Amino acid sequence: MALYHFHVDQVSRGDGQAAVASAAYRAGEKLNDAYYGMVHDYTKKGGVIMSEIILPAHAPERFSDREVLWNEVETVEKHPKAQLAYSFDFALQNELDMEENIRIAKEFIRENFISRGMICDMAVHQPGKDTDDIPNPHVHVLVPMRPLNLDGTWGYKQHREYVLDENGDRMKDENGNDMFNAVKNTDWGDPETLEIWRANWAKKVNDTFEKKGISERVDHRAYIDIGLDILPQVHEGPVVRAMEKKGIKTKKGEWNRFVKAINNAIRKILGTFKNVLDEIEEMRRKEAEEKAVALAERKEFWSAIGEYEKDVRERYTYGKGLVASKKMIKLHEFIINNNISNLDDFKDFAGLMYGRLSDLRHRMRELDKKIAECDRILERVEIFNENAGYFKAWYKISDQKKKAAYKAEHEYELKRYHAAERELKVKYPDMKIPVREIRKQRDAYRADAKKLSEQLPDYKKAADQAYAFQKQIRDKYREHKQSREERGR
Repeated sequence: MALYHFHVDQVSRGDGQAAVASAAYRAGEKLNDAYYGMVHDYTKKGGVIMSEIILPAHAPERFSDREVLWNEVETVEKHPKAQLAYSFDFALQNELDMEENIRIAKEFIRENFISRGMICDMAVHQPGKDTDDIPNPHVHVLVPMRPLNLDGTWGYKQHREYVLDENGDRMKDENGNDMFNAVKNTDWGDPETLEIWRANWAKKVNDTFEKKGISERVDHRAYIDIGLDILPQVHEGPVVRAMEKKGIKTKKGEWNRFVKAINNAIRKILGTFKNVLDEIEEMRRKEAEEKAVALAERKEFWSAIGEYEKDVRERYTYGKGLVASKKMIKLHEFIINNNISNLDDFKDFAGLMYGRLSDLRHRMRELDKKIAECDRILERVEIFNENAGYFKAWYKISDQKKKAAYKAEHEYELKRYHAAERELKVKYPDMKIPVREIRKQRDAYRADAKKLSEQLPDYKKAADQAYAFQKQIRDKYREHKQSREERGR
């Protein structure tokens, strides 16, 4: 009966694992580990049908050597708890011969992993004596977690995207550090990507079954998603039981052994249900704690607003109460309209607005480049047309002396003509230049640039407003809080 298994884990120093040791175990080889100064020898492991390193086109050839590859992975990862590699394992099918299984496994690896630039250390295992082994022919694929640049050097797992202000400068947090967001450079570890790979492997197997006329099918979905319950065993009868007792395997006996294995797995899942409920309860407790923290932050926030309002009203006395009221109305409108619920929200909102400002300015710069390009072409066309008459007149002169004299007299005009022609021919080899369309496109770019420029003041005003409110409110709140603490001593 066809089985589905597709799992991914991580090889991590934080869990006491080593990349070279993991590669040696999966390949059943003996490898020197330079990082730990030891040798990992799994040549007696057994059950390894084949192993192969499959490289993307841009990977250096030296990575075909397993020892070189994984020692470099260990070297490039500096952190003592670094995550080193992804470890995939997926079941092959007993309905297919080993050659067919290896063929579709390689196809899957190339289509789903190599196509993404992943280096794949593949090994095929038969069920062995190892109790931790998967009870079916299966594939192991070890993939360095750090991506490889197109020039063959090791890249970064993630990069920083800095939060910029209206001038394009990096914004600072309260401690004076640059504000940034950490962004992963690959999607290899995303749950959505894993789900796609799981579905693709199921499709690869099922398509192969269909081509070979095999009725079995596999399903990548979890049992609960496909409604699988405890499976009943078939009645064996005295004849079958007698044969099984003598060590003669039967179809009914094989089926019942399979059902027992599945049911045991389901019982284990049910046995962990209490732990799941405990985890849910723990999540609820944490959620309650987070709500309490959020409530405390909200109280602190409105306390800060109160201190700020008190300060504003003290400053705007003697007939200026209306000014104070307007300032507070403006503040409360800003809080409501932008869903501000704590002091950090002001900073986050300002960062968002400054980010949008930066994006607008970038788009405007791109439009300015396009407008300048259109203007340049139109200018070259105008120069070309203005001086075309000089070229035609020179070209028609047959007498070489007169031709040379004309050229000397109109050297400036002829040079401008030829310069414009050379530049235009780069973009329009046939010199058929759509002047009307270029003017129309330039006007469209200008209209888009104008619309963007009209948005700039609103974003800048909102960002400046949020930044100013946050600073003023926080400063006043701290002053009053410090004053109260000093009076209480």
